[in-house]
Amino acid sequence: MDQKEIDRIFYRDGYRLAMQHLESELSVPRLKTAISELYGAVDDLLVAFLQRSAQEGKPSQCKKGCSWCCYQEVFAVTHEFLYLSEYVKLHLTPATRKGILEKAREKVRLSMHLKGEDPLQIRASCPFLEAGSCIAYDARPMACRIYLSASERSCKREHDHPGTDNHHADLYRFPLQAGRMLNEGFVSCLKQMGLQVSELPIEQGYASLETLGQSMDDWIGDIHR
Repeated sequence: MDQKEIDRIFYRDGYRLAMQHLESELSVPRLKTAISELYGAVDDLLVAFLQRSAQEGKPSQCKKGCSWCCYQEVFAVTHEFLYLSEYVKLHLTPATRKGILEKAREKVRLSMHLKGEDPLQIRASCPFLEAGSCIAYDARPMACRIYLSASERSCKREHDHPGTDNHHADLYRFPLQAGRMLNEGFVSCLKQMGLQVSELPIEQGYASLETLGQSMDDWIGDIHR
């Protein structure tokens, strides 16, 4: 089976998962369940993949407390920002939420006047990173879940030398591609239902939602206005 066919399979799986939950009723509870199951599906896939990688002598070096990848630009999609925002409101204190928003706005200020790929060279802490760990780990976007490395040293090199051709992190290709295709299929279904979807850096998307006070209810409600 070639890569294009594998991509199509994961794309269809993402689309079908969204359709299964949302076709009969597009509502906040159903959307949250669909996103949760999408993340659960990818997490289960990664557990199996990492077990096999370890058996083949190339174990992942990703572990709690390693955060080299949490300083680069990470992109997420509208449904992911909304899911993340809901999680933060439910699980974190107002003071912590205020700190996250301040850090998000500061990172936006660092990159807002840069053009092309220049923002990708910035190394600044993710607003959700605290003491080397993600404080919204359970609700982290797809891009964070599928970014898995076989070499911590390679991740540090990329952190220290962004944009240098011979300093890329030693990432596993399969989870990157599988997760992207699942998410693209999921997003395709959301768009078909009339939802407006954007892809933005995580700090920009989150800061925009919080500044505007937009919720999942508002997002879904926009279809009927």
